[in-house]
Amino acid sequence: MSSSGDPGRPLLDVTALYNPIDCQSLGVLRTTLSSLAPGELLTVVANRFQSREIAAWAKKFRHEMTSSEEHDGRVILTLKKAGASPP
Repeated sequence: MSSSGDPGRPLLDVTALYNPIDCQSLGVLRTTLSSLAPGELLTVVANRFQSREIAAWAKKFRHEMTSSEEHDGRVILTLKKAGASPP
């Protein structure tokens, strides 16, 4: 995980974890989100297939997808962790 364009916002690039059989990217995403407080934002870089899987997974677990943009064949997603917003 590294820093994104927004200071303090974590960035997770899962493009190297493309495996439609076991969806490793979802496991890494779950682990990363667990380290964040409810309401915090996470920027995720994914490919198109992963972005669809991540969107469905986020909806299932009530995380909010606040943005989704495609750049150079990669999809940049911003997720807001479910739960109460930090004060």
